[in-house]
Amino acid sequence: MPVSFYRRIIISGNEKVAKVLWFDYSPPGRGSGGSNQRINKSENIPMMRLCNIALFLSLSAILLKAQPVVITGNAPSYVGDELVFYTIADFISQTEKEIGRSKITVSGDFRIEIPADETLKVFAHLGVFKLGLWIEPGQKYKVILPEKVEKTPQDILNPYFEHVEAHLAIENFREDELNTLIMMFKDAYNPYYDKHVNDIYTHYNYYQHLKDDNNKTQPARIEEDIEQIEKSFREYENDYFKAYRLYSYGQLNLFANRQKVKSISREYFTDKPILYTHPAYMDLFGQVYDKYLTFLSRSDDGKKIYDDINQLKSYSSLFQTLSVVDNMDNDTLRELVILKSIHDEYYGMEFSRNGLLCILDSLILSSRIHKHQEIGKHIKHKITRLQPGYDPPCFKLLDADSNLVSLTDFKGKYVYLNFCTSYSYTCLNEFKLLNDIHQRHHQRLTIITISTDPYEITFDQFKNRNNYNWIFLYYGHQPDIIKEYDIRAFPTYFLIGPDGKLIYSPAPAPSENFEIKLFEAMRAKGDL
Repeated sequence: MPVSFYRRIIISGNEKVAKVLWFDYSPPGRGSGGSNQRINKSENIPMMRLCNIALFLSLSAILLKAQPVVITGNAPSYVGDELVFYTIADFISQTEKEIGRSKITVSGDFRIEIPADETLKVFAHLGVFKLGLWIEPGQKYKVILPEKVEKTPQDILNPYFEHVEAHLAIENFREDELNTLIMMFKDAYNPYYDKHVNDIYTHYNYYQHLKDDNNKTQPARIEEDIEQIEKSFREYENDYFKAYRLYSYGQLNLFANRQKVKSISREYFTDKPILYTHPAYMDLFGQVYDKYLTFLSRSDDGKKIYDDINQLKSYSSLFQTLSVVDNMDNDTLRELVILKSIHDEYYGMEFSRNGLLCILDSLILSSRIHKHQEIGKHIKHKITRLQPGYDPPCFKLLDADSNLVSLTDFKGKYVYLNFCTSYSYTCLNEFKLLNDIHQRHHQRLTIITISTDPYEITFDQFKNRNNYNWIFLYYGHQPDIIKEYDIRAFPTYFLIGPDGKLIYSPAPAPSENFEIKLFEAMRAKGDL
């Protein structure tokens, strides 16, 4: 849900003008709320030269020593809150990684130092907002936060809630600063992107032959449009910005069907540096190699993929099979494509989940690339965190007496974990059955109910009024627990074994013969 808040000139107390830029965080295709200003600088540098520079110099940032980035500001409406910045640890699993935090003082001031050895896109979750910023090593940013708007209890519990996405306002911005350049580039690029994508949907069957007033096909006009955009930006020497433009043009070529997937793969990825932390690079990578193994396995080159995964469960065999495929000569790229394919295919119907997990484990152990090991671990955590046989997400929540209770406190016991609210008729009916189960099995089975009532006191009153004596915890101390357990309906149940591993995920409700399934699980583990 992108938004552009304001653009203004602030006049300070001594009448000096301080420029402030606030622009939107709109993805391609949604238009731009950005400035209409344009940079009228042009130079006739061939496009191929731009591509080569962007591709081969864009890794220069990693050669820099880590230089702290400093982010400061004043936000009185957030006094006492913590401002936490994250980046995407890897763009395949979309794992978020905390990189800096600061408590906002009583005067509203904050200061955060972030060690950075390369340019990064960072963001902060503040109430209903998700605020983005590009940071460069050694730079200082004085930012302005929007007025505080908290999430409602309903927002927190809504699994489909979308943050209002915006770009952080920067005081005293410069025309050649990266954030300014990218936002102005979006302003120039998005109308062309929207135009060509709209033509595809409007004229899908004959898009390739659609002519404009000058008798040119639409694909033939894309190169002209890219050149028109470049006139305003090719003078800027920031390698990150060059790569941003280059891979944005790749998306335009791909979506407008000017270049086929193989052509895009060869031009933008084969034997080119891999920009793991660059969102434009990884966006195009994600589109080009989406469901790659599924499509490849239907070709002559990829027929062996099914055996590699479903029968042999062999990473080395799959790696070798892909080595003879066009544009897969680069071992590093090939391994990254395998990682993405495992992530994409795990919940599909084409390949064995067990085979994919075996290949993922082998890749994590055998890869010589630390970044790939890290990505593999993130993928494994994501796809197995609620799978039977794996550890469930841990939590530390407050009980009715304000004691902090951790899931690990119950290691060695069977745990019947459930998420409920006193506003749910189904939950209220199930509580009566839960109480009967607690009375019969409390020596072997621990029942934990996590309350998602908007206010803690509401559920405490309900519990005490009904004399329920099992463990009740309140989610408010760790609201992300709803997302971590992927709660989409109430009630939702899980059964966890004495070893701390999930047995049933989700587990049957008390009204769905839970006790029978509990006895089966106990018998299988030799506890009956």
